[in-house]
Formats: sequence, C-alpha cells, structure tokens
Amino acid sequence: MFIFAGGLASLVSGPVWGRLADRSSRKVMAGAALISGLVGVFVFLAVNLYEPVAAIPVFFPVAYFTLSVAHDGVRIGRKTYIVDLAGGNKRTDYVAVSNSVIGVVLLIVGLAGLLAQALGLSGVVLLLSILGLSGVWMSLRLAEVE
Repeated sequence: MFIFAGGLASLVSGPVWGRLADRSSRKVMAGAALISGLVGVFVFLAVNLYEPVAAIPVFFPVAYFTLSVAHDGVRIGRKTYIVDLAGGNKRTDYVAVSNSVIGVVLLIVGLAGLLAQALGLSGVVLLLSILGLSGVWMSLRLAEVE
C-alpha cells in the first residue's frame, strides 16, 4: 500500500506542484513544508492521543500519500527556485551545491532515528515535523525570484 501511495502521490502531485512553482517556487516550498509538518503533527497526535484513528488500516498509507505529495512539492519548489535564481553556467553550480547540501542535511536528520529510543518513534515524528514547520518560516523569508 505504501509503494502504491507513493507512486500515486508523485503521479498526481508533480504536474500540480510544477504549475504552482512556475508562479512562486518559494510559496510552493512553504506550502508543501506546511503540509508535511501538519501531517507529522496529526500522526503524532493520533498515535498518542487517539489510538483508534491510528489503528484504521489505511491511516498510515493515507498519511504517507499526503507526505509524499508534500515531499514532491518541496523538491519541485526547491529545484525551481534554484534554477530561477541562477542564470547561465551558475545553474549547474547551484544545483550541484544544493543537492550536496540536501544530502548532508538528510544524513544529519537521519541521525534523529537514534533519538527513537529516548523519544519514541512518535516523538521523532514530532521533532521532524517541527523542523518541517520551521522550513515554512524559512521559505517565506526567501526573496521571490522569476
């Protein structure tokens, strides 16, 4: 179900995020980060405060679908922002640096899994959601590019 949800999310959301990113890539990043942060908070609350919702068989696949939609938005928004920001030969440099930085950040954030013993899995989800919500604020502070 998760593979199907992820594939369907990419199929459905890619064109939509692409059109929106052509208007404002920073708003796409902010909106997608908001969606991902809210999904994480919702999952945290459902697991910790109202377990019957989390016990519904499609709960996690639907949450993953929504998170995958948001992930596509952040990815498309980031790439569009960088391409619009740089001109000429600078584009390849910016994209290379951006991809490298994202890789390093993902490795560092991946270490949050080590906190699972102390915080529990839902605590790690909440921590990552808070980081995602901080991405909303950071995205909105970026200059608009065309």
